[in-house]
Amino acid sequence: MLLLFDRWLCVVNGLLVAAMLATMLSLVFANIVSRYFFSVSFGWIEEVSRYLMIWIVFIGAGLAMREGMHVAVTIFVDLTTRIKPALTWAAFALVFAFFAALAWYGTEYAQFASRQRSAMLHLPMSMIYLAVPIGSCLAILHLLLSLRDDRTAQP
Repeated sequence: MLLLFDRWLCVVNGLLVAAMLATMLSLVFANIVSRYFFSVSFGWIEEVSRYLMIWIVFIGAGLAMREGMHVAVTIFVDLTTRIKPALTWAAFALVFAFFAALAWYGTEYAQFASRQRSAMLHLPMSMIYLAVPIGSCLAILHLLLSLRDDRTAQP
């Protein structure tokens, strides 16, 4: 059951990021064509594209971490294999603590920003800032699920 949820999470997370990226690309392309050929630019497209980029970064961070797509500094692990499990657990704890703090403070900031509105579309800014805690919770979920696959993390 956990394996099925794990696969479902990765597929849905990847499709969500891909859909947001395709939407952003389409909007920016349409705005460039409109500006170049018709001398008309739509300000709301720039705003939507900026907010989509924020969501893509935070929603995709956990999946990228899971797939090993982030830059990693492995010099300490490469120097010694004796303490590799301890270093792996320490890195896990630090990453977990970072994303937990980011989720906590991101939620507080999203609540604080709920009174503000975006410039063009007048969206509540909390909708944009919610990318931080939601993305952080997704990263924590990916981190916990990746422990199942990581043989080096076994005590």
